[in-house]
Amino acid sequence: MGKDIRGKELGIGISQRKDGLYSGRFVDKHGKRQQKYFKKLRECRQWLADAIYQDEHSDIGNIENMSLDAWFEIWIEMNEASFRYNTIEARKNRYENDIKPIIGSMLVTEIRTIHCQNVMLSMQGKYSKSTMNQTRSLMKILFDYAIDNEIIAFNPVTRKVKPIGGKEENLGRALTMQEQNELISVLDGYRFRNQYLFVLNTGLRCGEMIALTWDDVDFDCKKIFINKTATVVSCDGTVVVNPPKTKSSIRDIPLTSVALHILKEQKTKKVVNIENSKYVFVGDNGKLVSCQNYSRTLSYICKKNGIYPISMHSLRHTFATRCIEAGMKPKTLQAILGHSNISMTMNRYVHTTDDEKIKEMERIEHILASVI
Repeated sequence: MGKDIRGKELGIGISQRKDGLYSGRFVDKHGKRQQKYFKKLRECRQWLADAIYQDEHSDIGNIENMSLDAWFEIWIEMNEASFRYNTIEARKNRYENDIKPIIGSMLVTEIRTIHCQNVMLSMQGKYSKSTMNQTRSLMKILFDYAIDNEIIAFNPVTRKVKPIGGKEENLGRALTMQEQNELISVLDGYRFRNQYLFVLNTGLRCGEMIALTWDDVDFDCKKIFINKTATVVSCDGTVVVNPPKTKSSIRDIPLTSVALHILKEQKTKKVVNIENSKYVFVGDNGKLVSCQNYSRTLSYICKKNGIYPISMHSLRHTFATRCIEAGMKPKTLQAILGHSNISMTMNRYVHTTDDEKIKEMERIEHILASVI
């Protein structure tokens, strides 16, 4: 068991030199000692764990003969616990859909920049630029990991590997005031009515709404505390609860009278599933509902009633747009939405509707008329 320069035990295979560098070492299955030095203890521990795992699982053959598919499986197994469930699932999706069909069967050591660019070209016209950048980022991460484990010497994902011809992004559409009123008027009688109205009155992310528990509700102060997010796996109903992505997402949100009324209404509903009784919003069967299910139902309601079909996230966009139209300060809206920077709030979540443009033009009409 190695120790640091102050005598604190660091674990098997790790020690600290007098110059402050951390040493990670182990003997591989061929009897050869493997050793590497790091400035940070965390990096040393990560390398040691990865190297030992790679040594124990290298029965695939020589490490030089490992395919990218095999390397991706190793990367997932080694890093799954370090990322949120949604992040891992998104990366699996990107790999299966975009990377695997083009270069998955190739050896890691044989993949070059042109092959990575072929992945980008195969996505041309099918995906948005941000989605293509996610795929590029994943490729870079995989090859950086291969460099760290001394499988390759350089990363083929260079500056030349970039998205080309990405589709126009759908950043979320806010409802006009008329559409919003039409939607509210038809929600009665449909399931999830309260969930839709609550998001429309608080701007919560869908995962935050799903994760909301009664402990997070302060009826006396008329506010809710957002401190977690939940994902419901559609295939088996498994619920994965995680802390929010950023510190800014942990926040208090004051409640409108409508939001407060909805919570009181939810509180009176009969508990069907004791296990989920702590959650504010559940389905008719007492189970938590996935974001996909919420959005699918919302889109169906819109289509059936002649309203432009939207997703749950569009309700959040609509909330943000109504707030700005009502004169809310952008910094206040940023805090309510849980954004880490103001540009995200203003550029992606606040939409200028046709009604607002007409209103603003009418407001300055007398000024413009005076110059004629």
